[in-house]
Amino acid sequence: MRGMLLAAATTMLIPLAVFGQMTEDDVLLKIEVESWGEPTGMSPVAHGEASGGTAMALSSNASAVGGLRLQAGDYTLLFWAHAPAGNQDAFFVEIDGERTRLKGPIGEWGTVALPFSVDRAGPVVIAIIGQEAGMTLDRMAVVRGTHEQGSIQFASVPGETAGASIALDEIPRLAAPCSLAQVPDAPFELDETTVYHETFDTPCTGAVGEHRWVAGRFGQALALDMPDGRFDVDLSRLELGSKGTIEWWAKPREAARIWWDQGWHYFLHAEPAEEGGTQLDLARHPMTQLRLLATLDGEPYTIDKGTHEVIPMTTSHLSVEDWHHMLVSWDFTGDPQYLWLMIDGEGMQMFFPATFEGADFSRIELCNTPSDWEIPYLPMDGAIDELRISNQSVADRLAK
Repeated sequence: MRGMLLAAATTMLIPLAVFGQMTEDDVLLKIEVESWGEPTGMSPVAHGEASGGTAMALSSNASAVGGLRLQAGDYTLLFWAHAPAGNQDAFFVEIDGERTRLKGPIGEWGTVALPFSVDRAGPVVIAIIGQEAGMTLDRMAVVRGTHEQGSIQFASVPGETAGASIALDEIPRLAAPCSLAQVPDAPFELDETTVYHETFDTPCTGAVGEHRWVAGRFGQALALDMPDGRFDVDLSRLELGSKGTIEWWAKPREAARIWWDQGWHYFLHAEPAEEGGTQLDLARHPMTQLRLLATLDGEPYTIDKGTHEVIPMTTSHLSVEDWHHMLVSWDFTGDPQYLWLMIDGEGMQMFFPATFEGADFSRIELCNTPSDWEIPYLPMDGAIDELRISNQSVADRLAK
């Protein structure tokens, strides 16, 4: 991953042109969308009003991540965009981890503008993330100054092409798509890195609250029912700490439709062994989609009180009828540190400056609100199968 090249623009503090007219010096980036970073999930489509007659239609899991080297100041990200219909007009943009949902003009070409500010000079990461399949983007630009939606047209951006390249090593924090070289399609193969494995084929310890055994992805599975069903793993005697992987199969109750913007549901909580230690939480909410949080000295619903890193993922494309392979992994042993989140072998990887020290966990809780939190039950409401915990990260299993 660290060998990728990201598009970038090297900037200088040059004042805006007089009389408010934009000059080529104010344009820091102006490129075709497919030239931004290393895009995935984009398909070329013919459009007469697109540059060169071709634009890029986004899939629901499309992604393109790149970086700009900017000075402190105010900027605007622009897109020349087209939305085929009302259910194909939305996509996300993340600027240094802050995600914004944007909409394109329905049935016509137009300009989408997103103003943003930079507090300090350095690399700024911009990610384009698909949400509604079919949303179409053609060109993108970054210009100096604040331009609100409707106040600027892409055609007014002067120049033809702006941009350069920098090595990924110069980006301190980055989230990018990743995939497994092979998605498990059979019960997990155990090796020397496996510290815990549960098939649920026979009654087992760890089930809490309402639960029962049902047909699983492989043999028998454990159904954790509303309101308080949960599965706990005691880690006090297991060797799991600053590097590890937790993977399992999950099938939420079909009628709950939890992948499709229905309620707040908890999937995973890794409790720190000591107060103020590293904590991992995986939950889904209609406003945030699926979100993996690593926190230090702060609970996820009060993350402003503690150091944290986050990986979000959309889930609206997932089937509610099928079992899904879920994977959370981390490596906090070096600098940078890493997080991974994947479903069915596809997801996101993130690296960031060293933040989390001594990630020792006392227990893992699956499929409901952490037991010692004073908030209501937030059940996954469904079944789990084939749980495996490893003391190695998923890095060596990724597709190259």
